[in-house]
Amino acid sequence: SAKTAGRAAERFGRSVTRLRTPGASRRSRRPRWMPVTATRAVLRDLAGLRTRLGLLASAPSRQNSGRLACRAASSRAFVAERGGRHAHALARPSVSARAARGTPVALPRRHTEISARARSSASRASAAAPVSAAEGPREARAREEFAGELESGGSGGLNRDAAADESAIRRDSLISNLACDISDEGSVELQRRVVVTMLPDAKVVCTAEERRIFDTLLEVVKAYDLPVTLRVAGGWVRDKLLGKHSSDIDIALDTCMGQEFANKVNEFLKEKGEETRGVGVIQSNPDQSKHLETATMRVHGAWLDLVNLRSESYSEGSRIPEARFGTAAEDAERRDLTINALFYNINEDVVEDFTGKGLEDLKEGVIRTPLPPRTTFLDDPLRILRAVRFASRFGFALDDAIAVAAIDPEVQTKLRTKVSRERVGKEIQGMLRGPSPGDALTLLCRFELYDAVFSSALPGGSMPAATAWGCLHSARALDAILSAHANLGPSGAASFFTTSLTGEEREWLCLAAFLAPLHDGFVENPARLRKTADEKSAPTRLGSKKTKHVPAVQVVVKEGLKMRGKDAETIWTVLDVAGDMRAALFREVSGDDASLPLSVDRVTLGRLLRRAKEHWRLALVLAATLEMPGVVTLGEGAELAPWAIELARGPPCAANLTSGGGDGSGGGSPLHAFAATSLGAAGPCRSDDGGKGALVRNSAAALASRVAAVENRVEALRLENCWSQKPLLDGRAVMETAGCKGGPVMKAFAEKLVDWQLANPEGTAEQARLFVASVAEETKAEFAE
Repeated sequence: SAKTAGRAAERFGRSVTRLRTPGASRRSRRPRWMPVTATRAVLRDLAGLRTRLGLLASAPSRQNSGRLACRAASSRAFVAERGGRHAHALARPSVSARAARGTPVALPRRHTEISARARSSASRASAAAPVSAAEGPREARAREEFAGELESGGSGGLNRDAAADESAIRRDSLISNLACDISDEGSVELQRRVVVTMLPDAKVVCTAEERRIFDTLLEVVKAYDLPVTLRVAGGWVRDKLLGKHSSDIDIALDTCMGQEFANKVNEFLKEKGEETRGVGVIQSNPDQSKHLETATMRVHGAWLDLVNLRSESYSEGSRIPEARFGTAAEDAERRDLTINALFYNINEDVVEDFTGKGLEDLKEGVIRTPLPPRTTFLDDPLRILRAVRFASRFGFALDDAIAVAAIDPEVQTKLRTKVSRERVGKEIQGMLRGPSPGDALTLLCRFELYDAVFSSALPGGSMPAATAWGCLHSARALDAILSAHANLGPSGAASFFTTSLTGEEREWLCLAAFLAPLHDGFVENPARLRKTADEKSAPTRLGSKKTKHVPAVQVVVKEGLKMRGKDAETIWTVLDVAGDMRAALFREVSGDDASLPLSVDRVTLGRLLRRAKEHWRLALVLAATLEMPGVVTLGEGAELAPWAIELARGPPCAANLTSGGGDGSGGGSPLHAFAATSLGAAGPCRSDDGGKGALVRNSAAALASRVAAVENRVEALRLENCWSQKPLLDGRAVMETAGCKGGPVMKAFAEKLVDWQLANPEGTAEQARLFVASVAEETKAEFAE
């Protein structure tokens, strides 16, 4: 379907690259390209790949757009795999002098952020120079490589801020991937974590392509004598002032609607003989906090979103605002954050800060709302999560008033009832793929948002109050193990979390660790629940309708966050395998026992790897996490220790990464890039943890050593990719040798044959045949019994 193709392309081909037509023969299993009508997101992704991949010689037609979308998704996956892990960061923003050596900034309202590469002792002036003038040849190649991925426009959400939600989160995910995947073959530079703020004399520096677009828009205004002031709003202005690249261009108009101006632009381009594209319109929907009509179009190969500036008024007895044309100052007040309420006036080539706080907050590193936070959040409750996401993305401190408004019961109730789960899930994905997912999860727990975000799909819609802190302690335990594991390597080696995993895998690992306390819980299958009259859509199907109960983790991921079925299945699988790995590989580890020889045979280890497949390292690290002190599985009868709750309420306790600074003290930790999320009203920072922090660090060091030992064991036994090993005998050969006619007993034979091949990696087909014959009668008898 078009929805499937669009979702596949939006996720850059991570799951679906080819679609089978319903009429394709099941016997042949031959995939075919499915021509479907492409969505706007598909067309945007295709256009972004035109130059680099040469897929499109002209605009894609409705007939072939779906086919090209699938090919583009496959190409994106290939490019991301080949280039994403070794790409340099593209931006060269200014660096706070207090964090220049990579040490955490131990000051109020200061955090630390992953910077893509350690920089040499360049001056702040050179750091503020335009990217194109300062970047090296490798950075230039990286920029060219990822030009298609970084080119995305707003796709329209449920309000003014949400109008660019999908594109912004996709862009944030890409930027986060580039910022975190910083490994570079042959490089001796170290990973540093620094605060990135705006320089006092920062200016918006447009690229040649952007200047060409803006000049065209100004020519349209002049040609038709339109009384319009053109402004770029939101994230593009913010990122430009921070020295970052941005292609999310939202044009705000003060005297006309977006569709009206877009039609004028197309008319102007057509008169000049230039290529034009259709105009898409996303209608307003006040019931879902979508107060703006948004028009979208392409100009000179770039997507633009065009909206009118608005002001709101409430009629007596109504809580739905009536939108009307407003001034730029009125529009800025209705936006989510001050740093997102800045305008770049194209007519006058100046930055406008109508809130009077945006530029200062960019300099100081503060997340603040233009109006009182409660008013802003009631307008659109999703802004609570956006504030958390931007704080964890940039390392900015949250204003104390935000922390107070976030726990307001009315605000939290509206977050549950007024915001779609899809929008909530996209914000959570943006947090988990950002540079500091641990800080984002910490803020969610401190703002008492666990139930509103994660428990809404579970029976009753809530969990005991301690559950949130138990989940956070589990995520902190993963953080400690990842940090200890990285510190086992050579000096300056970064964690495999930031160098070996894709953004998708980091998301799975973080969410699996956070939900680990729930992994043995089962709830009633939503597919069995009857659709009620007031439901807007049927519940997402989880497995067969005959299944009475399904894992709670899958319900949280699929129903609560509306993530893909693949995400829910992968997270559940790695947690399930992690439980068995814990029993087989980590039960004997305590204190200094990690130095004991790893007593596990090839068959046992191979079985575990075959279940987890390419995600076995995720399961391995999660198994060590489950063995950490204070981490319990709720539902087993184990009570969460009070000290674990108190420890989770405080700052992170993981050992610093030795790769963070020259003295080994400035690295932060893999999940907690920022150092001060516990300051201010977001939560008190404690220095006395009763020795439990040291207990966690010591246990993490011992378990990390065992993780490394298992990795070495897998390499020594040549078990890498053992899950792709084909059986030496096919089903027909097994039936002939065993003297059976097939049926369910074949599964028992297949399992024994796999075990034999794991124990005899050099075995031949003839030897395998002799083995099957030797166990035939025993296996049939066991099965019959």
